[in-house]
Amino acid sequence: MFKSEFNTNIFFVVFLILIGYNLQAQSLDKIELAVLLNELEDEHEVSFNYLYEDLENLEVLRPPSVFSLEEVLDFISQQLTVEFTFISETSISVNYFSTLNCLSFYDATTSKSITGVEVRFNKQKLGYSNTFGKIFIDESIDVLQLKFAHPNYYDTGINSPIQNTESCKTFYLYPEIELDEVLIKEYLTKGISLNSDNSLKIIPQDFGVLPGLINADVLHSLQYVPGIVNTEETIAQINVRGGTHDQNLVLWNGSRMYQTGHFFGMISAINPLVNHEIKVIKNGSSAFYNEGVSSVIDISSREHSQEFNRTLQLDFLSANASAMFELNNRSNLQVALRRSLTDVWESPTYSGFTDKVFQNTEIQDLLQGNDNRITTQQELQFFDASLQYDYEFDSGDKLNLDVLAIQNELTFDEVLESTLEQKRNDFKQSNFLANLNYKTDWSDKHSSSFAFNASLYELEAFNQSVLSSQELLQTNQVVDLKFSLRDSYQLSELFTYSNGFQFSEVGVRNNNEVTSPEVIIREKEVLRTYSGISELTYNSKNEKIMTRIGIRANYYSGFDDLRLEPRINFSYQVSRYWRWNLLGEIKNQTLTQVIDQQQDFLGVEKRRWILADEENFPIINNQQIEAGFNFNKRGWLLQGSLYHKIVEGISSGSQGFQNQLEFLQINGDYEVTGAEILVQKRVNDFNFWFNFSVMDNTYDFTDFNPQQFANNLEITQSSAFGTSYTTDQLKISLGGRYFAGRPTTELDSENPILTPETNPRLNFLDPNESNLEDYLQINFTATYQFQLSNSSIKTGFSILNLFNTSNITQQFFRLDNSNTSVENVRIKSLELTPNAFISFQF
Repeated sequence: MFKSEFNTNIFFVVFLILIGYNLQAQSLDKIELAVLLNELEDEHEVSFNYLYEDLENLEVLRPPSVFSLEEVLDFISQQLTVEFTFISETSISVNYFSTLNCLSFYDATTSKSITGVEVRFNKQKLGYSNTFGKIFIDESIDVLQLKFAHPNYYDTGINSPIQNTESCKTFYLYPEIELDEVLIKEYLTKGISLNSDNSLKIIPQDFGVLPGLINADVLHSLQYVPGIVNTEETIAQINVRGGTHDQNLVLWNGSRMYQTGHFFGMISAINPLVNHEIKVIKNGSSAFYNEGVSSVIDISSREHSQEFNRTLQLDFLSANASAMFELNNRSNLQVALRRSLTDVWESPTYSGFTDKVFQNTEIQDLLQGNDNRITTQQELQFFDASLQYDYEFDSGDKLNLDVLAIQNELTFDEVLESTLEQKRNDFKQSNFLANLNYKTDWSDKHSSSFAFNASLYELEAFNQSVLSSQELLQTNQVVDLKFSLRDSYQLSELFTYSNGFQFSEVGVRNNNEVTSPEVIIREKEVLRTYSGISELTYNSKNEKIMTRIGIRANYYSGFDDLRLEPRINFSYQVSRYWRWNLLGEIKNQTLTQVIDQQQDFLGVEKRRWILADEENFPIINNQQIEAGFNFNKRGWLLQGSLYHKIVEGISSGSQGFQNQLEFLQINGDYEVTGAEILVQKRVNDFNFWFNFSVMDNTYDFTDFNPQQFANNLEITQSSAFGTSYTTDQLKISLGGRYFAGRPTTELDSENPILTPETNPRLNFLDPNESNLEDYLQINFTATYQFQLSNSSIKTGFSILNLFNTSNITQQFFRLDNSNTSVENVRIKSLELTPNAFISFQF
């Protein structure tokens, strides 16, 4: 069955690519003007009067077949210096103006035509470029004296690159510098930049190479960023400055992602072949961001800027394809599909990942087997598909439609050896996201946009046993709908003022249905939030000072609660090489993930989303302040920061306790003080980098004794290091991560079990007073690209845990089935795991 589905998906990919060829061929199909006029005469029963020598060798794009005659003539007139005059209803005069010069404008980074370029000569406005990016001017005008202006491009005038093509002088303009223009172009590797507001910008399509990554896996690459630790080796648990993963706001084109990974977090759910721009913010975020008390990871589509429009890729886990279709001069479509190969081939990568993620789960217990039961036909699949459509109107307004679908599915059977009775267990996790955005520019200084976002998430597990008649169905569903309105006005060359409004409605459902005995628990919560936003940005003329001050007001209608969230981001260029930063923010968060039982959802994805109710689960509040610096000179990069962070209103159920707090439901706070530093040096084609972080992270639970103790995610010191060698064809990277062992709770060795005869329970010492052994992992990646005439082939391989280092990432204790002895469960890290890929771009 799965192989049949796989073949169907491959056919679908090929089918889309073939359609793309056809669509693009239609969009780029040219025809001689004289031939087109002859076709129009036959189709519309009209006649054109012209001199053949005037139109000889002139070509135009073929107009869409749905155009009327008038629309076709206008379509032609925007491409050539011709004018059509109706002498009568059936007779049309064609005049070709050989005394006009044609100017054509293109984006230097995307090669797309630019509409609305203002052309001036001696302070006189000659007009604007049309939808084809063209304008026609008298040949007597000196082109060298022209000036160009566009709100989104440099006012470079005639200094822009010029080419003479198709009887037009073609100008390539460069996009205008934004206020968040990059400060450091290559941060760790090519494709990662440091912005002047201290945020990171990641462009997967420009990605260089990082140790252990064969793709531009956005979320996995974060583990090398200072202050971000991945203690469980999965992107399902990214810990930013001591926070849990659910405290990260992950957005895809404005829609919140509730599922960020495939294979239970071993790889990112973001397709690396799609054109994206990712912004990572640890502090000082814009007031237009809501939730995410630890970080914001904003993933947005960007214009296509690659040499090749289509890519096919195979690796040890999946088949991947993407295609960019330029439908016409106003619109384009990008489609990407990825499908796992895990059901048709158990690769070494698959084996390594399964050994890692199924530890301490019901699946591992069944795989180990016993005298009564075994497990057969274990099957794991994942799939994602995205569609991104962009349209630009004649007025310059832009419409964007984005859709993303993510799915994971695991099935395994229990078979009773004595009777061969078989029962199936299922695990499904999916996230569907949609974004509709419309933006209009009222003037060069004034713009507005509105967006509608939807995110639908579902986690479902059906569990049944051949040893009993009991069945368990667990579901966790989230429906997240949001409407946003934003208006920005440039008050002057120095100040920009933005206002906005957001309305969101989030519904969360949690169901547990058990048979024998029958127990049904259904819970549903809905919260509506109204938000007003105001933000002022200042950028000095000499670009030494950049300041963004904003405030957000959230009104939670269900609680009748109004909360203000001030934000500040200040950056000052002290000298040519030094820049100082001051950042601060207050944020609130209404969604969190909790664990009811460690074996929920078969133990592989035990966290479920819940909504704040201000009783058992309060709204989480974050207050953070940070001061830092950047130094950049002669290939040296030095970056450092000090921060203090207080997060209030956390639930003990969200922290993953497996000690005496595991079954308690209490609320508390945690407080973090930390420092981060990055040192990087580039020498020709080599890049060396090292980062180091320290923190003190303490819980405060007023209803527990002791009240204060170390946070589960207190990594007292962590570091990442690496070196890479990069040329146009060959990329090699070697590096790794080292961090102190996470806190753990030990048992009283002299008296490990309390009241063993009546009510056996573990006798824990004070929580988190001990630590696991330090963690070390070394990774390697190498890629090579073969450049062909009209295509490119890229191949490479990676090795995670190159030296097969044995690490313990988690430890806890539990009573055995007889409740008479203690088991010490130690979760091991990923063993040496290879991966390889080959991709074809054309």
